[in-house]
Amino acid sequence: MTSKQDTNSLSAKISAGLSSVLKGRKFEDDVADLYRLQGAHVQQNIEICNKKVDVFVTFTHPVKHRVIVECKDEKKAVDAGRRVREFYGLLTMARTANIADSAEIITRVPWGDAAKGTAYETGVSLFTYIEKIRTLIDFTQYLNGLIDRFEHFHPSMPSEPALGKYYIDLSAEREVNGQPEKLPVIDSYVHQWLNREEDDESTNLAIFGEFGAGKSSFCSKVAAEMAAGFLYNPASSRIPILLNLRDFVGKLDIEAFISSFLDRECGVPNPKINTFKRMADAGLFLLIFDGFDEMAVQIDADKLESNLMQIEKFAAIPGNKTILTSRPEYFTSAREEIEAIRPEENPLLNRRSRYEPLRILPWDDVQIEQFLKKRVPLVEGVKQPWTFYRDKIKSISRLSDLSQRPVLLDMIVKTLPTLVKKNAAVNLPNLYQAYLSNEIKRQKVLKGRDLLISETDRFHLLRQLAASTYADTRETITFGNARQLIEKELKPPNHEVEAHTREFLTNSFLIRRGDLYTFAHESIREYLIAARFVEEIQKDDPHFFGRRTLQPVILDFMVEMAPLVSNLNYWIEETKQMPYGQSSILAGNALSLLCSISTTLLKNKDLSRTQLSLASFSLADLRHTDLTGAVLNSCSFVGSRLSRSRMEKARRIKDCTFLLFYIDKAGHREMDWTNAELLLSLQAKYDVKTSSLGTQIFEMGDLLPDNSALHLIVLEASELRTLHLLRDYCSRTVSAEVAIYWDEIEALFDKHVGASELFDRLAQDAASRIRELIALKTSSPTTR
Repeated sequence: MTSKQDTNSLSAKISAGLSSVLKGRKFEDDVADLYRLQGAHVQQNIEICNKKVDVFVTFTHPVKHRVIVECKDEKKAVDAGRRVREFYGLLTMARTANIADSAEIITRVPWGDAAKGTAYETGVSLFTYIEKIRTLIDFTQYLNGLIDRFEHFHPSMPSEPALGKYYIDLSAEREVNGQPEKLPVIDSYVHQWLNREEDDESTNLAIFGEFGAGKSSFCSKVAAEMAAGFLYNPASSRIPILLNLRDFVGKLDIEAFISSFLDRECGVPNPKINTFKRMADAGLFLLIFDGFDEMAVQIDADKLESNLMQIEKFAAIPGNKTILTSRPEYFTSAREEIEAIRPEENPLLNRRSRYEPLRILPWDDVQIEQFLKKRVPLVEGVKQPWTFYRDKIKSISRLSDLSQRPVLLDMIVKTLPTLVKKNAAVNLPNLYQAYLSNEIKRQKVLKGRDLLISETDRFHLLRQLAASTYADTRETITFGNARQLIEKELKPPNHEVEAHTREFLTNSFLIRRGDLYTFAHESIREYLIAARFVEEIQKDDPHFFGRRTLQPVILDFMVEMAPLVSNLNYWIEETKQMPYGQSSILAGNALSLLCSISTTLLKNKDLSRTQLSLASFSLADLRHTDLTGAVLNSCSFVGSRLSRSRMEKARRIKDCTFLLFYIDKAGHREMDWTNAELLLSLQAKYDVKTSSLGTQIFEMGDLLPDNSALHLIVLEASELRTLHLLRDYCSRTVSAEVAIYWDEIEALFDKHVGASELFDRLAQDAASRIRELIALKTSSPTTR
């Protein structure tokens, strides 16, 4: 019996010893791979001066250098000082024999101060495995650049103060158990997230914010702070990698993008993506993908998913941390947004990385005042104190709304004095025009010479360029496109065409990516598009205006530019002379603009026999509007005050969007399931179309008494008959009254809520939720 126990014990010891040897060899192989990634020639387990060396490394660039390496894969250092001295003895012999130049010991865990002291005295370098991985790529130059650009000077904005001199902390909102939770300072939550354990449920963050909310500024601040932390103590911070996705327009190739980044931004000679991946595998990075919404010109669901799959290659690495920023409206539906950040919601997706969404909140009065105190003194030539700006902003309601966005508040600070001096109206179009004009003047001062193209001609070219790219559903142009535009519009002498083109592209808020030029910021392009369209309205010359459906942001600009209502009415009236079925996007846009100017402009209006495409009647009062014989293709009636008798007189209503109401008095908790089943049934039974808007249900129960739930169904009906069938089917399915027309809505609200006036609030909210989605419908070119 004893003999058998001894045998088992010996077998166990042999097995443990073999496991230890295999583990040690695996560690040696991993260490050797690190040197190979650095471009060195590596030999393992060789004898030098009659002593076994785990790894022998030879670097040939920039100069020949030979290193002997010992690998220690132990849970704790054993007799560390003696080992360092023994290895130093081997290094001395190897140097004398001209075999090696330096020595390194790589360990799994760090050694104590005594061993480090011995290593320092002898010249032997001690690294843990993680510390060695950190040396694979030297990011020192890049990290110092992040700090300098934030705190001192940004080379792309030489006339502007550094962002760090006037940055104000942002607040945000997250969802906890279905309820919003405010984060007073988003940085605090991000640092908490960075310190979470690797096996936490949510590894990555998605930061959503509208245009000008401060997403990119926040990314710059976080990157600069982490860069400073890493340079001070590499073990205490990750390496921030700030990747501006706007630099990559189209379908993303993440390996090529990062290799280019390492070469261009970090100054890494012959960058290797595998080296970067090894550092990512070790959990050394915070990867910040800024501007997901800016990387594709003509996005579709497949391209969006493809780009997310590329980011997934790094977002899915255990221990890695990833931040993704985007405008929320980039996603065409709530479902598309949810599937982007929670891919498990769709079992057909191959991604697994989840993102916790944080939504940047508009600035409050305290943040606005903090910004003004810091920013105003930095404006060159400023004469008024920051309180002047605060009081002026508060006195103009529209300005108060704009000032809640950091980018627009900065624009206000820089342009408000000019508008006040000229006694001009302080609105969004005037702010943009004053801002752009001032920037051109500043460029002239910086360059110390007159520009070839006058300000008047430059803005004419920019409006033309912006409108043409919008009409043609593209966002970029080539040098050749700009040259043709210059030749056609300005007609300079042949020998000056190229000079004019170069000057225009260099000094006109355009940036180049590869061989393509685009506007430096989408909001500048949107303003210029609106300005061109209003110019066409005033001149009764709709060259670009009728070629593509107007997006809400462009409509917002145009409303404040006071377009001629008479010409808009004339373009709508002209469709009465068109052959039947030849609907007009031009007239549809004109009608959408009228409704944006005022929801009452269509009241009592004669729209009989008009033929309109893609018009938005949202929130319009149509109870007394004459629609006899009208042809309405792909129009939106979301939130409109509809009269059934008027609608039934239309000659054709094809593929139009409507809003259905029903009230659940019981407040069923299983309504989510019912809604999903209802939509599936509608689509299957009546072939309800899933357009870019899609078929959606919004719940508005928080606005109703007695625990009632109001449901708004947004859907696209192929014809009016289909809409009525859908209404009847919905009513039977949910055992409730379903309303479409105004008299039905009044009766529904009076019966269950007691106030039909509540409809206005609900319709407004529903329309605002989906107006961006409706605007994404594409249109084909048409003529007047």
